[in-house]
Amino acid sequence: MKSDETKIKRIESLLKKDESLTLVENLKETELHFSGKIEIDYLGVCIVFDIHIPKVYPLTHPNSENISITFRNKTLIGLNHINLDGSVCFHPDKDDDFDRKLLYEIQCLKQWIRDYFVHNKEDDNYAYLIHNTEDNYINQLYFTNTKTNFKKDSYGTFSYSIFSDEKFGDQKLSVRKFFRLGIEDEQFDNWSDTFIKDLKKKKCRKGVYYFIEEEPLMKDNIGRKGIENWSELKDYFSEDFIEYLYTGLKRKFGANYYYDNDMFLLLGYKIPNTESYEEHWDIIRIPKKNIPIDSIKIHKSEQENSKKRFECTLKNYKIKWGSTENIDYKRFFGRGKLNKRITDSRILIIGCGALGSSLAEVLVRGGVKKIVLEDFDIIRGGNLCRANYDLDDMKFFKTDKLIKRLKSISPFVDLNVITVKLNKYEIKAVEKVLNENFDIIFDCSTDTEVTYIIDKLNFSGKTFSLAITNKAKSFVSITGNNLTKQAKIIFDFVENEPPTYIEGTGCGYPTFEANYNDINALLNVGLKVINDNYSKDKTHETLIIQPDFQDEFNIDIKEFEYYYRNDINSSIHISKSVLKVIEEVTRLHYPNEFGGVFTGYKSDEKFIITDILIPDAYENGRTVFIREPGTLNERLKLLHEISDGKIHYLGEWHSHPDGPASPSSTDNNAMKEISKDENIKIDKPLLMIVEVGQIAFDKELYIYDDKKLKKYE
Repeated sequence: MKSDETKIKRIESLLKKDESLTLVENLKETELHFSGKIEIDYLGVCIVFDIHIPKVYPLTHPNSENISITFRNKTLIGLNHINLDGSVCFHPDKDDDFDRKLLYEIQCLKQWIRDYFVHNKEDDNYAYLIHNTEDNYINQLYFTNTKTNFKKDSYGTFSYSIFSDEKFGDQKLSVRKFFRLGIEDEQFDNWSDTFIKDLKKKKCRKGVYYFIEEEPLMKDNIGRKGIENWSELKDYFSEDFIEYLYTGLKRKFGANYYYDNDMFLLLGYKIPNTESYEEHWDIIRIPKKNIPIDSIKIHKSEQENSKKRFECTLKNYKIKWGSTENIDYKRFFGRGKLNKRITDSRILIIGCGALGSSLAEVLVRGGVKKIVLEDFDIIRGGNLCRANYDLDDMKFFKTDKLIKRLKSISPFVDLNVITVKLNKYEIKAVEKVLNENFDIIFDCSTDTEVTYIIDKLNFSGKTFSLAITNKAKSFVSITGNNLTKQAKIIFDFVENEPPTYIEGTGCGYPTFEANYNDINALLNVGLKVINDNYSKDKTHETLIIQPDFQDEFNIDIKEFEYYYRNDINSSIHISKSVLKVIEEVTRLHYPNEFGGVFTGYKSDEKFIITDILIPDAYENGRTVFIREPGTLNERLKLLHEISDGKIHYLGEWHSHPDGPASPSSTDNNAMKEISKDENIKIDKPLLMIVEVGQIAFDKELYIYDDKKLKKYE
C-alpha cells in the first residue's frame, strides 16, 4: 500500500538523523510490522539489532501493554533487561507524535547500551531469571517463604496440590497450576488453615527438591543466562543427588510422585531481598518415560570402590522448565493492604447481605486473615443485583456461598460461619465466645435485635454497626456504647425514609433501596475512615457519610463524639469538626474567655450538635464572657427555616482560660434563665465548658435538668 511505503520512507529518514545509527538492512513490510536491521556505534561498541516497528506506530503493538519498537539481538541474552527472545526490555512513554516517539525510543536503546552493556549496571531490585519454558505446557507452581534456611546441596521431597488442570485455547494448551504444601515434614508453606484444607481435598503429589544455593546460570556466558540443558546441571548437583534422582526415577518413586506420568523437581537458590536473602525455587518437569540421566558401567580397572559398579551422568536433554511465583503474604498484598491492626484482627461480620458481602470481600482483598460470617438466610433472586453472589448461588445459605467466593480470592484467610442468630444463645455464653475469639465486630444486619444483644455484652473489642439509609442518602457507622439508642437518634436525624417493599425481590420484609454502586461507594469511604483511624491510632467515633450531588459534587463526612447519661436517658453526639472550630476560636481569644451557641437536632433529651454560631456582639475578658444577642436570633431563625424546622438552638459553650472545665455559679444561673426563656423554647439546654491554655485543651458537657447542671459521661 502506498501509505505503508510512505511510512517506511518516513522511518528511514528519521533513523538517518542519528549519526551513530546505520540502517544495514532496509525496512520491509510484513503482516504486522516494518522489519529491518540497524547497527549502533556508540561509546566504543558496535551492536547490530533486528528492528520491528508495528504498522500502528506510534501506537503500541496490539498484543503488548507498552511495547512498540522491538530491538532484538539474541547474543545479548543474559544481560539485564534482555528478554529470552533477545529483545531489549524497556517501556517508553506513550506518545501520539510519530517523529518524537521514534527518536525517543532510539535514545532509550542507547541508554540501555550505556547502562547495561558498557557499564554493567546493577539494578537495586533483583531481576528474576527467566527460563525458556515449554511451548505446549504451562506448569505453574505457587509457594511462600518458609522459616528454615536451606543448606547447599541439601535435597529431599516436597508436597504439592494440583489446584487446577485445564486446556486452553484452540490448541488445547495444557495449563496446570500447583500450590506447594511444604518441604519434607517441617517446612510448611504459610497458607491459611482454610486454604490448606481445601488444597488437601484435591489431588496431592510429591516431588523432589535440591538446594543449589547459587542461581542456575550458564557458565562462561555474558550476563545472567539460565542453563538450558541437563548436562549443565553437573556443575550444581552432587553425585549423591544425581544417583538418588536416577534410582528414584528408575524404581523407587511410586505413583504418588507422578501426575500424568510427570514428576517435578524444584531447584532452590538464594536471592537478595531488603533484609538479607530468601530462597527462590524454579520447577522442572521430568517425564516418566524420558529420564534425563544415564547409568554407565565403570570398568573394573577404574573402580575405586568395589561396590560402585555404575556411574550416573546427566544427558544433554533440554530442560523442561515450568514457571514459579513466590506469593508470600507480603508479596500477595504488596500493592496495597489495610492497616495491620485490621488485617491481624479476628473479625466477625454479622449479616451477609448487600453490605456484609461487599465488606467481607473488601476485607479479604485488603489482607485480613481471620473472618467469621454470621447469617441465617438463603440467597434469593432479589439479592443478586447488589450483593456479591451469582445465579448459581440461589437457594443456598449466604454464608456458604460467600465463603466459597472469599476462598477464591486469598489463600491467606481463615474462614468460618455461624448460620444461626445470636439470640439462640444465653447472653453470657455469647459474651464469652465473642471476647475469646474476636477483636472486631462489623454488624451489617440492620437488625435492632443484634444491637440489643451487643449492648448487653461487655465486649472488649471494637464494634462497628454499619447501615445504608433508603436511596443511599447516608452511610452510618455507629460505634461505642448504647448502639441501639445511638441508632435511634442518628437515623431520625439523617431522615431515613421508610424501607421499600418490592414484590419478588427476595425479601420477606421491607428493605432499604439502593443500587450496588451506591452501596459500595459509601461503604468504601466509610471503611477508608475506619482504616485511617487505625493507622493514625485515633479514637473511633460514630460516623455519618452523606453524598450531595445537587449543586456541586460533594461527600460530607462527619464523625461524632458520643456522651450519655443513662439515669435521665439523655445523650449528645457532637461533631468533631465542631470541636475543632471551638478549639481554634478559643485559642484565638486566649487568654480571654470566649463562647457561642450550639445548633443541631433534638429528639426528647437526645441531641446531635452539628454546628455552632459565633456571636458578633459580646464582651469578654480574662474571667468574663457576656454574649449579646446581636444577629444570633436572626441567624437561628434562618437555620430553622432552611432546614424545615429540623435544626434548633441547643445550648451554649464558652471557655475557661487556664481554668477547670466545670461550671461556675454564674454559668448555672445563666442556664437557668435560658431554660425559662419562652422565646428560646428549650427547657433543658446544653452547656459545654472548655478548658483552654497555651497547650491544654479539654472539655466537659452538661445538661440543665431538675434545676441543676448534670455532666455527661
